[in-house]
Amino acid sequence: MVRLLAALLRLQDWARTSAPRAARRADGERVLFLRPDRIGDMIVSTGVIRTIAAAPGVQLDVLASPANAPVLAREPLVHEVLILNRHGLAKIWQSIRAMRARGYDTVIDCMPTAPSVTTLMIMLASGARRRVGTLGRGLDEILSPAAPSLPIEAHIVDHLALLATPFVPSDATIDPSPVIELGEDERLAAEARWAAHDTPVSGPRCRLLVNISAGKTARHWPIASYADVIAAARAIAPSLTVCIVSAPHDRERGEALASLTHGHYLATRTLRDAFAVVAQANLFFTPDTSLAHAAAAFRVPTVDLLLAGNASQWGLYRAPGINLECPDDSLQSLDVRVASDALQQLLNAFLEPAMTTARDA
Repeated sequence: MVRLLAALLRLQDWARTSAPRAARRADGERVLFLRPDRIGDMIVSTGVIRTIAAAPGVQLDVLASPANAPVLAREPLVHEVLILNRHGLAKIWQSIRAMRARGYDTVIDCMPTAPSVTTLMIMLASGARRRVGTLGRGLDEILSPAAPSLPIEAHIVDHLALLATPFVPSDATIDPSPVIELGEDERLAAEARWAAHDTPVSGPRCRLLVNISAGKTARHWPIASYADVIAAARAIAPSLTVCIVSAPHDRERGEALASLTHGHYLATRTLRDAFAVVAQANLFFTPDTSLAHAAAAFRVPTVDLLLAGNASQWGLYRAPGINLECPDDSLQSLDVRVASDALQQLLNAFLEPAMTTARDA
C-alpha cells in the first residue's frame, strides 16, 4: 500500500508538470500539518507546529482527530483546526471536501520515523503541490523538500523538529519543546479544585497528582504499588496534598486509591480539565501516557513510568523530572522502591528551596 500510494503521488506530480502553477496567494503559503491520531502525538508536536505557524508568510492549519483536537483549542498561532472523523464514509468524505476547499499549497507528513498508509492517503487527497517529510522512509521522491532524518532512537520531538527546517532560516534556533496554551478561566477552575483539598500548613505546601490510567494494559501498575509510593512520599512530607486522576473507565480504581491513601479523586469531564489540573500540580506521578507529555509542556516535575527501551524516544522532553524505565515490557515488573526513590528525589528538590527560604526568614 505504501508503494502504491507513493506511485500515485508521483503520478499526481507528473500530471501537474504541464499545468500552469497557481499564482502565489496574497495571504501567504497555506500549510496543512497532518496529526489525525492520538492525544500524546499531538502534544509532542505542539512545539514544532508553533514554530512552523510563526514562520514568515505561513498560514498553518492542523488536521486533527476528534480525540486530540482539544490540545490546540487555545493555540493562537494555528489558523484553523480541521477534524478528520473516520466513523463512516460520509464523514470521511466531508472531511476531505473541507480540506480540499482550502486549497493547501503544502502538506506536512507527521510520521517522521516510518511511512503511514493513512497519512499518504490524506496527502494524496489534500491536492497540495508541495509535501514535506523526513528522508529515509522510501518516500524521498514525492517530498519537496525532504527534511533530514535522525537515528530511530532519537526523541520523537527531535524527529518532528526536522519538519520545521524548510520553513525557517538555516541559522534559526528551533525550540520544539511541547507547549499547551491554557486560558485563565481553565487555570482558575483547576486552582479552585486543588484549593478545596489543600492541607492547611504553616510551612511549604506541596501538591502531588497521581494518574493511574494508560491506554495499554502493559502500562498498568497495581493500585497497591501506587499506594506504597504515596505512603513513602508522605513519610517525607506529612502535609502533602494528594489527588488522583484517571480515565473515566478507571474511576472506580481511582476512587479506591484515593480512599486507601486518604487522598482525593478528581473527576475530569474533559481533556482540557485534565490538562488544567496537571498544570496546577507541583509534582506528577504517572505511567507513560498523554498526561506525561502535558506535564512536560507545563514544566511540572514528573516521574514518568515507561516500558523498557522507551525513554529515549518517548520520555519527558527537556522537562523537569525522571524517566523511569521498568526492566521489561510490562510495568508490573517495576520495583516499588525504585519508583518511591524517584518521587522522593523530586519531592526533596521541591521542598528544599522553600524550607531554606523559611529558615532564612
